[in-house]
Amino acid sequence: MSSDGSCTPPEVRETANIAVSNLLPTKSRARYENSYHEFVKWCDRKHIKNYTENCLLAYFEEISIHKKSLWCIYSMLKSCINLKHNIDISKYPKLIAMLKRKTEHHNPKKSQVLNEEHILKFLSAAPNRDYLLMKAVLVIGISGACRRGELCKMLVDDVVFKDDILMVCIPETKTYVKREFFISKGDWIKVIDQFLKIRLLVKGNNKRLFLTYRDGKCINSPVGINTIGRVPSLIAGYLKLQNPQNYSGHCFRRSSATLLANKGSDFLSIKRHGGWKSSSVAEGYIQDSEKNKMKIADIFCAEPGLSKPNTYIFSAEPGPSKPNSYHVSTALNNENTLKASGVSISSCNQCTINVNIYNSNKNKDTE
Repeated sequence: MSSDGSCTPPEVRETANIAVSNLLPTKSRARYENSYHEFVKWCDRKHIKNYTENCLLAYFEEISIHKKSLWCIYSMLKSCINLKHNIDISKYPKLIAMLKRKTEHHNPKKSQVLNEEHILKFLSAAPNRDYLLMKAVLVIGISGACRRGELCKMLVDDVVFKDDILMVCIPETKTYVKREFFISKGDWIKVIDQFLKIRLLVKGNNKRLFLTYRDGKCINSPVGINTIGRVPSLIAGYLKLQNPQNYSGHCFRRSSATLLANKGSDFLSIKRHGGWKSSSVAEGYIQDSEKNKMKIADIFCAEPGLSKPNTYIFSAEPGPSKPNSYHVSTALNNENTLKASGVSISSCNQCTINVNIYNSNKNKDTE
């Protein structure tokens, strides 16, 4: 429990408590406090005064019957107990072991993703009179891996046209890091241009980008975060996809990262694109990508001895006494390429060959 005791003046304790409460995450502070107060009430009912490992074991054993997000509750309790009582429950090995065992069969719910075919079909088939707002939200959300809160707070001034490129700025993010991204695809830029022409017809001091859209017109009423969050499920419903309710407000963010992974982007590019601090999140998208799964399938389907293509590299600087400069990477598994250069080999599997081809002529003036 707390070690301050009665030796600390009340006004100092009050100031310290305010400072401690400000250390919790601003957006989810209420959830942290609620989880902590539920735990404290449970301890009071059980007449427990010390937050020992056995105390936490009993608490989580009891709440595991009706709650599934044990790790989430653990994380919030860990922060609150550490801040308020200077007790680090992460050093309780039995508690950690129990949580792992309790959650080993738990599959967290994740939003379904929209693939490239879904996006193209919706943008081309859905009528603008009813779906132009959703199209604009889709284009910006996918292009920038945006959260629903970021889309909701986006302003008109955050979207800037520059030549043939659309620059979009996200000034306020969940991680408090400003992000910027570009949209260069012509059809996508056209969607945003069409929406902005209608949006800018609305007069007033409201600078929010996304306003209520009805019958081809914008109304001076900003779109709320819950309405933005329902856009993916409405798109899925229009496309007649299975279980459209599973396309949540996080759909755009997951879809954007999945599209990048399927196109062969590495985890560092995906991490930068989405503004993730953790590499494990970006790595998860790469592991789940279709491209990565096809690479693994191709490895198993490859014939013996051909699992890795030969690589022929011709490299050097040109000159009278130096070889010509070539850089060739090919998957040919025969000798024709090298024989054409006057090189004879008998066998080459999974190897790298450097070939230097020299000029027989001296330096000559060239036009």
